[in-house]
Amino acid sequence: MSPYARPLMDRIGSFFYSSEDSTDIDKQRAKQHTPANHDKLGKSHLQKPKFPRSWRRKIPPTVSLPLLVLLDMLAVSLVVPLLFQYYQTAGVTRAHERELLSALFSASQIIGGLLVGALTDAKLVRRKSILFLSFGGSALSYALIVYGGLPALIFSRVLVGLVKHTMTVATTMLSNCTTKDTRAKHMGRLTASSTAAWIVGPSIGALAYQYVDERAPALFACAIFATNMVLAAVLLEGDTFESSHPKNDNPDEQSDHTNVEHDEKKKAVGGNTIFNRLKSCFTSKALSSVVLTQLVVTWVSKATSFSQLGSFYEDMYDLPSYHRGYISSFQQLLHFAAQATLVGPVMQQLGGERRTTCLCTAVLSVAVLFKAQGSLWFFLIALCPVLALCSTMIHLSLQTLVTHVAPSESIFSVLAALDVLQNAVSVSVPFYRTILFRLLSADNSAAMQGDPDPMSWIVTSAMHWAVATVAITYLLLWNEGMRTENIQHKKRG
Repeated sequence: MSPYARPLMDRIGSFFYSSEDSTDIDKQRAKQHTPANHDKLGKSHLQKPKFPRSWRRKIPPTVSLPLLVLLDMLAVSLVVPLLFQYYQTAGVTRAHERELLSALFSASQIIGGLLVGALTDAKLVRRKSILFLSFGGSALSYALIVYGGLPALIFSRVLVGLVKHTMTVATTMLSNCTTKDTRAKHMGRLTASSTAAWIVGPSIGALAYQYVDERAPALFACAIFATNMVLAAVLLEGDTFESSHPKNDNPDEQSDHTNVEHDEKKKAVGGNTIFNRLKSCFTSKALSSVVLTQLVVTWVSKATSFSQLGSFYEDMYDLPSYHRGYISSFQQLLHFAAQATLVGPVMQQLGGERRTTCLCTAVLSVAVLFKAQGSLWFFLIALCPVLALCSTMIHLSLQTLVTHVAPSESIFSVLAALDVLQNAVSVSVPFYRTILFRLLSADNSAAMQGDPDPMSWIVTSAMHWAVATVAITYLLLWNEGMRTENIQHKKRG
């Protein structure tokens, strides 16, 4: 590069790093290019300038991490709504075969989560390395879907279950580079980036499936994962993300965290961290009731899922298979609207998180029955908004309750253990559904043999949610009411 072009490059680079760095570089260049030093330097001015590494990527982690999550979830959302079409192409024609693949995926998620947690706690693997593994493994997994065939599909689902921990790792990394005052805002942006991807991704996947090629969504997803690996290598530099504790502005507290990190490393090497985390979910009756409620909701949601059936929408509303992507985008848009505008007012009107969870579960059990109407427009205009609002309120209410009742010093352990427990619950769902399919009347016109008749599945789902409403009301209201009465009785005594 010409020496006369260097000041211009310095000016361009100054837009990407701080003004202090820019001033230092300007002084260095000015000193080197004085007439007195020009002859002394000789060819040294042709050497590569010592720019700070940050000039190439002065994008803070609070921006780069949501960007990586956005692209990652976009790639996932291109393929997941069309997954059952790929199952059929690979030769999966029976309902119990589909459910077995779901069980393999959930089991591999548990194994992968435990391995990743143990390795990161023991400081044997860096979080950025796990992020690269997540992107690279996902790209390989989706490439196997393109390759086709049942063995490749099975290996694909196991592989992606083992390595796909993008959201968990990104959340932890973001907590390490934000303060307590700004963390909630940036965590909200991280969640919003995931929601935005799920709004547009399924529709893009459906369009590519319909107008380009059946393998196009999976190919596009592979390209996005590969791009994400490059972006992560460029944008995520330094060791800021590797601390076991969130960033803290107080130096005394930060030094305490350093000591705690040393102790936790010893515990992790001893292999006790995983079991301690699982125990942390049941340290009190209040926390136990909320955790059990979350597990009940997770299990019933997955056990009664309509989107997990091979051809429910196709048989019920006479739609082409790729229209699942459009329906998924519409449902995610409704979820986003509910999160942005209705959560606060509805929760305030219903009287807090506990009552909101119980009432929304009851409404959900009734709303599911109206799917029997068989009208696509009634489903889209009337039912989808109600279902989206109820599921959003239940999810956010339970998420808030966990943070309220969990001890502040172990909140991260509780959340990590809850994630493992939810995956463990999910493993049992496919086996339960297989048994349930055999008890219900079969749908002879279904795309996969063994799927139940849509009407019988609607009634069964409503019954499950009704039973769940009773269990959740006991756990959150009656059990909590008895505990409050006992506390008041002790105070009076």
